[in-house]
Amino acid sequence: KEQQKKIKKAERAVAESEKKIGEMGARLKELDTILCSPENASNMELITEYTSTKKVLDEEVERWEKLSEELEALQ
Repeated sequence: KEQQKKIKKAERAVAESEKKIGEMGARLKELDTILCSPENASNMELITEYTSTKKVLDEEVERWEKLSEELEALQ
């Protein structure tokens, strides 16, 4: 019973992480499109948002990998 509780919690954490990754990936794609237009190519605000989103996305992917491994270990 305790094991199933841990598995449920791990599954929830993996699902939340996947959702965040999806949202950030979509935002990066959006920013990439915006930054490709000449009038926005040197917009530092957008460039800063892109780089910070990319950094957070990379961290979240690492977190997701760790959570997935933990979930597999529990199952």
